[in-house]
This record gives sequence, structure tokens and C-alpha cells, in this order.
Amino acid sequence: MAEKRNVEYQREFNDTTLRAIVAYANTDGGRIYVGIDEFGRTYGVQNAQEIAERITTLAQNLVRPDVSSSVISRVEKRDGRDVVVTNVFRGESRPYWLAEKGLCPQGVPVAENGRVVTPSERKLRQMLAETGSGAFERERSRVQTLTFDQSSKIFGEEKLTLSEKSFREFGLVDESGTYTNLALLLSDQCPATIRLAFFEGARENQIHDRLELSGSILRQYRDAFDFLDQYNRTNETLRAANRGDFHDYPSEILREALVNAIVHRDYKTDARTLIRHYHNRVEIVSPGGVPRELSLDELNLGVSAPRNPRLVNIFYQLEYVESCGTGIRKIRQAYAACRFPPRFETSPHYFKTTLYNASRQKQEKRVADAVATVATPPLTTRVVRMENPAPVKPPESAPLVVVTPTPEPVQDPPRSRRMTTIRDSLSVASPTLATPATTVRQSLLLSSRERLTLQMLKTRETITRADVERELNLTQAAAAAILRRLVNAGRVVLCGAGSNIWYRLP
Repeated sequence: MAEKRNVEYQREFNDTTLRAIVAYANTDGGRIYVGIDEFGRTYGVQNAQEIAERITTLAQNLVRPDVSSSVISRVEKRDGRDVVVTNVFRGESRPYWLAEKGLCPQGVPVAENGRVVTPSERKLRQMLAETGSGAFERERSRVQTLTFDQSSKIFGEEKLTLSEKSFREFGLVDESGTYTNLALLLSDQCPATIRLAFFEGARENQIHDRLELSGSILRQYRDAFDFLDQYNRTNETLRAANRGDFHDYPSEILREALVNAIVHRDYKTDARTLIRHYHNRVEIVSPGGVPRELSLDELNLGVSAPRNPRLVNIFYQLEYVESCGTGIRKIRQAYAACRFPPRFETSPHYFKTTLYNASRQKQEKRVADAVATVATPPLTTRVVRMENPAPVKPPESAPLVVVTPTPEPVQDPPRSRRMTTIRDSLSVASPTLATPATTVRQSLLLSSRERLTLQMLKTRETITRADVERELNLTQAAAAAILRRLVNAGRVVLCGAGSNIWYRLP
């Protein structure tokens, strides 16, 4: 007897029985006979009822998700011998996989032309896409051994919990209890990464600091913002003049641009999110262009079509984002008074946001306004009242003479009091903004956390990175970045080596 389509004959029960069950559940169903060989000869099996019950138990315990509801095993008599017949129906929670193999081609057998085979990588991706209706965050994660230590801690800090109920409400598991790709993004095993770099100049040939982030996407978001905030310098001149936000980049806008890059990126690609911090701008490059159904102009109008709506919802619950569709407009409004507005560029595979140094633009405008005011002093008119003045008629031949007052010479302010020279302020003709003097950068443009770190050193002889983490409630990466920048600026001295490192004032 030859095997028919999606019918398998096995002389005895073995590991291939369970593999055939998974294959048939992943396709169009099938039938398995245990006790009949491939040529149709009936041998029968001993303890047939026990084998039938064991097949059902293994389908429940060794297959993910549980496929036992699609499996019915019974004992039949063939030629006077006991044969176990297992009917397998097409499952509703495809793809199914062998727990010991995992969600990979070797663990997800399928049936093709009456044979049990291993699918191609492309076929498996197609099966996964079908489960999530094409949305990455809804698809089943190929990694099912996940932990959520980092995300659970962050939820706890925000007075929220990651419980079994919230896992289902947020979409971290599907109807069968299987982890989705959204769960993968929030897990400690998240494969997506963010690479950050800080450059001293306007080009990439003077790198000062870099950082590679991994782990939960929530932890990456926090660490990335800490890194950007660390280098978001304070303009003391604007602070003294009470000129609104006196940071190089408004913190709220920096956070908005970072959130947009994380929640709207395309996680189907292995490309990193790139963040490059120059002295005059910040560039954020996120994998995934504008969704096909939208244009960049429509995004500017506030039209929203989030690529990862469930991830957006989680950021909303954590109050990292206000509402959907307001990000780009909010960023533009914050730069309304600046000469160089933010730039948004898109390609089929990437989206790039460029924020220019806002405080430097405000400072240069302030200097330019001051120069314009001094260079053109107002004219003073003196009015003299006369009683019964006699009319005076000028001679016809008298020429008309216009006298223009000569302004008093203005002394340049001392160099130590200027953030930028007047010449630099007036010669800016492109987004490459003027660079402040090195002495000003080192003495005035310190972040609040750097000043707190220096204050710690003034009250004690030495500190360690762990001290900065604890006192300022920072991550290890953020504390290390603070100390590294202070060392490079000559404000702090690094002592010791290896695991025994401490810091002191020069």
C-alpha cells in the first residue's frame, strides 16, 4: 500500500510521529497510522491505548503552542491487530513548532506532496507574517525564551506592572499565549540596537565619545536620552538673560525626536538606529522610511499612520509620548524663531531628523541685534518754540544741505565676555554655525549632571563611577559618559586601573 497525500504509515511509534503531527497541523491536516509499515503491511502495536494517550500528551507538552486540540488518537483493529490512528486537523494557531527545536525551520516541519519536510527561511517568514496580519509587532517571536527584568523595573518605577493580564492587553502574547515580536522588543534579549556618537566638530573626523545600546527597547530609550542630555550643554549667557530654554537643544524636543525614531522604525531590518551629535546639530537616522500610504507633507500636517501602534501605546502608558501625530509639528514649532529649522528627510528605507543647535542660534541673533542697534543710533530732534516767528524765505540759490550725525565710536566688549565674535555672528550663511571658544566650552557649557559630579568631588576627596550612579540615579553607561567627558575636558583626573578606578579633582 503506497502512502497517500498527507497520510503517513509507521511500523512503530517514534520521534517522527510527533514531527508528522506538527507538519500536518501547519498545513492542511492529515492522518498517521502507527502499526502499519510504508508498504501497507499490518504489524500492530502492543499497549495501543497507552500509545494513543501518549500521543495526545506529547502534542500538548512538546509542541508550541499547544496543538492537542487539533489531534485525535484512537485504536482500530486491522487484520486482527491493534493499530493507532491519529487524525490531525489544520491548526488555528499556526505556525506550530517542536519545543526542543524552537521557532526555526528545523523546528517547524510542513507537509508538501505527501512528505514531511523542513521549510525554507522564506517560507517560515511568510507563515509568521500570516499570523500577525503583516504587522511585525503582532507576529510570533522566533525567540520564545525571553526575560523582562529591565522592562519590569521601568514599569515599576512608573507605578505600573507587567502582569499576565497586561501581557495580553498590550499584545505581548497572542491568543495561544505565544510571545509576539512586541514582547521581543521589550525583552532583555531584544535584537534591535542604537548606536550613538559624539563629535567635537561639524564632521565625523573628531569623534569624542560613542555608545552602543542593547537590551530592552525601553532601557535603550532611557540610556539614549541620558547620553544626549549629558552633552546637551547649557548656555550660561542665555540663562543669565532669562531667555527661555537655555540648552543647546530643548530637552522636550530632543526627547520627542528620539521617541519618534524608536516607535516608528522598521524592526524587520537588522539595521541600527544611528544618533550622531555634532557641535552644531544632532542627526537621528531611523530604519524605515515614511509608510507607503503617507507622504512627508502629510506627516507635516499631523496625519498619523504608526508602523508599530502597540509599541506607541506602551510609550503612551509610560508617558513617554503625548499623542500620536503631533511629533513633527511640535518640533517645528519649537524652532519657529530660529534661523535654521529642523530638517526631515526620507528615503524608501530610512528616515532622518536633523536638529540644529537652538541656543547658539539664539545667542547669535542676540549679538546681531545688539550690533545693529549700536551701529545705527537713533537721531535726536530738538524742538524750539518761538512766539510770532517771522517767515523766513531761503535764497533761491541756496543749496539744500543734509547733515548726518556721526555716531560715537563703539569699543568692542572684552573677549572674555563674548560667546562668539561679531564677525562670526554676522558671517553665518549656512547651517554650519559658529563655534564658541574652547575656554568658554570648557568653563561654561557644562550639563547640570556634570556640575553635580564636580560638586560631589568638592565635598569628598575621591569618587567612583558607582558613586555617580547612586547619587544621580543614573545608569552605568550614563555615569561613565559623564566621567569620561570631565576627564577629557581636564576637569577630573582618572586614577587606578582595571576594576580599581576612582576619580579626583586636578
